[in-house]
Amino acid sequence: MPDADDTIRRTVGVVVSLHDLGNGTSNLIFDDVSSNSTNNPLTWTFDHFFTSRDFKNDALDQMNLTGLEYQTIGQNVVARLLALNGRTK
Repeated sequence: MPDADDTIRRTVGVVVSLHDLGNGTSNLIFDDVSSNSTNNPLTWTFDHFFTSRDFKNDALDQMNLTGLEYQTIGQNVVARLLALNGRTK
């Protein structure tokens, strides 16, 4: 991956956030967002909830998820970005 940032972005994207549920688990949340600028957008607006999944805090804190869990997270991000950009088959 290149180290330089050209500041160009699409106007749609995915935000991933982590919400501690207070019971030893956290919810990893994927939301669709949009911006009105393709040049270094500073403001993103929530559009839609995409998906979420709960994980044990201990596993998250130690970055000790299974390979399948990490793969699923990555697949969800890429699949959603492809869909938002009209590149699904």
